Amino acid sequence: MKNPLSPNEFKIMQLLWKEDRPLSRPEIIEMIPDRDWNPNSIHLILNNMIEKGVICVDGMTRCGRGYGRTYAATLSNLEYAVRLLKDATPELPADERALGVMRIMLRDGLSPQTLESMRGLLEA
Repeated sequence: MKNPLSPNEFKIMQLLWKEDRPLSRPEIIEMIPDRDWNPNSIHLILNNMIEKGVICVDGMTRCGRGYGRTYAATLSNLEYAVRLLKDATPELPADERALGVMRIMLRDGLSPQTLESMRGLLEA
């Protein structure tokens, strides 16, 4: 991901991840009340996010008397985090990056159930 998300874009992504469904522009404006967006500025933000490939137009829905597009995330929050990690450590081979993440996760503590699940993934 060459262009990380702006704070406004990230706020929209968090909402899409939380809702886990496509949302229209009016729904996004309504569900993020701490932002004072006018319809034109959010339209630009959504178009930038489409260009970055993090959201897509998923369909149409009734918005007042007309119809509007609905937007869906094209990647999960974990996929986004992995993209950021790859961009932050381009010099590291994938194996070294994976081992580094594992070391940090183990240092921070994992439950026995999670460790067992990881063993299963590694064996598969």
